[in-house]
Amino acid sequence: MIEAADNQILKAQHLLVEGRVEECLQELSLVLARQPENGRAQALLGHLRLRYFRNFNTAEESFKIAMRQAANYPDLYYDYADLLIMLERYTETVAVLNKGMEVPGIEKDKLYSLFGRLNERQEKWDDAIDYYTKALLYTFSDEVFAACNADINRCNLKKRRV
Repeated sequence: MIEAADNQILKAQHLLVEGRVEECLQELSLVLARQPENGRAQALLGHLRLRYFRNFNTAEESFKIAMRQAANYPDLYYDYADLLIMLERYTETVAVLNKGMEVPGIEKDKLYSLFGRLNERQEKWDDAIDYYTKALLYTFSDEVFAACNADINRCNLKKRRV
């Protein structure tokens, strides 16, 4: 049986895709007022806090709740790892990405790309290239394929300049 919360989260996701951030936030608020520990709602709230409000502390709070309550929700791992990379908390990033690798249905190309970014951020060019290459091998998206090639080219340029 589909819960009302699931319908509201789905509605919030569609509103976000349409660029209606305020309405998305309102839908999430309704869910979280009734179920503050709803992991999927917290993951989406964390996404909003990270991408739209640039509030890293509250985004992380949402991601931590989501990790406890919805550990098999793939989107959580992409955003949480991205936040940790931005904050230069690399050991934690590796733990989140490794845990994400165990989630059924997760898009491994996205995780490998994040591993690539993590290593690029640390100026480990060869490791970054290896991860971007893995992302290439796992993707079915022409856009992701092109992006990974650009990432590899960028790392090769950086490698030659350092």
